[in-house]
Amino acid sequence: MVSKAQKLRLGIFIVVISVVLIIFLVLVAGSKIMQKRDTYYIKYEHVSVTGLQIGGPVKYHGINIGRVEDIKIDQENVANIIVVISVKSGTPLKEDIKASLIPIGITGLLQVELTGGSNEAEFIKPKTYITAGVSTFDSISGKAEVLTKKMEILLNNLGEITNEENQLKLSNILSNVDSIINKNQQQASDIVSNLDRSMAELAEIIKELNAILRTGKVQNVISNAERISGDIAEADIKTLLNELDKTIKKTNVTLAHIDATHMESRQDIIDTIEILKETLEYLNEFSRQISEDPSLLLRAKKRQ
Repeated sequence: MVSKAQKLRLGIFIVVISVVLIIFLVLVAGSKIMQKRDTYYIKYEHVSVTGLQIGGPVKYHGINIGRVEDIKIDQENVANIIVVISVKSGTPLKEDIKASLIPIGITGLLQVELTGGSNEAEFIKPKTYITAGVSTFDSISGKAEVLTKKMEILLNNLGEITNEENQLKLSNILSNVDSIINKNQQQASDIVSNLDRSMAELAEIIKELNAILRTGKVQNVISNAERISGDIAEADIKTLLNELDKTIKKTNVTLAHIDATHMESRQDIIDTIEILKETLEYLNEFSRQISEDPSLLLRAKKRQ
C-alpha cells in the first residue's frame, strides 16, 4: 500500500509541475496574446481565394509579418471577397504596396504576399484597405487566355491561306517558278561552266606562284632587303651625320672658291672687253679718216 508520505510527495510533484506549465503557458502564449497587432483589409474583386485559410501566413518580400484573421464576402458586392489580415504593430507598410495571393509549394494552399512600396510614399494607416495585386493563378490564366487568342488568330490565318482560292494561286505560282527554272536552265549551266573555267585558271595562277616561290628568287630578295636593313640598323647614325656635315662644309668652301674665281675672271673679261672696245673705236676712226682722205696712206708710205 502507498503510504501517506508517498502520496504527499506525489501531490507536491504534481503541483510543482502544474505551476511550471502554467507559468510557461503564461509567458509564451501570453506574450503572443498581449502582442499588439495592426489590422488591414484586402478586397479581391472577382477573384477566387480557394486555398487561402484563416491563420495563413502574410509575408512581405518573403518575411513573415502576420497572418490571415478572417475571410468574408463583401456585403455590398457579393462578387468581392474581403480578407482581414493582422501584422506586427509598427510594421512599415506604404500606400503603394500590393497584396497578391501566392501558392505555397504544391499543396494548393495560398498565402498573402505583400510587394512593392517606395520610400517616397506615405505610410498606410491601420484598418484601411491594401490594394489587391494580381494573383499567380490569375496571371497564368491571363497569359493562357492571350495565348489561346493568338493560337485562334494563327489557325484562322492558316485556314485563310489554305482555302481553295489560295491553293489555286499557290499552284499557279509554283508552275510559273518551274517554267522560269526550265527557261533559264541553259543560262545557269553556262554560269556554272564559266565558274569552273575561272576556278581552273585560278588554280593555274596559284601553281605558277608556287613555282616562283620554290625558285628561291623571292627568298633572295627578302634576304637582301633584310641584310640592307640590318646594315642600316647597325650603322652609327651619329657618325654618318658627322661625315655628312663635314662633306657639306667642304662643299660650301669649294663653292666659295669657285665664286671668288668667277668674280676675278669676270673682272679680267670686263677689262679685255673695254680694251677691245677702245681698239674698235680707233679702227673705226682710222677707217673713217681713210675713207675721207685716201691720201693719208700715201703720206704714210712717203714717211717710211
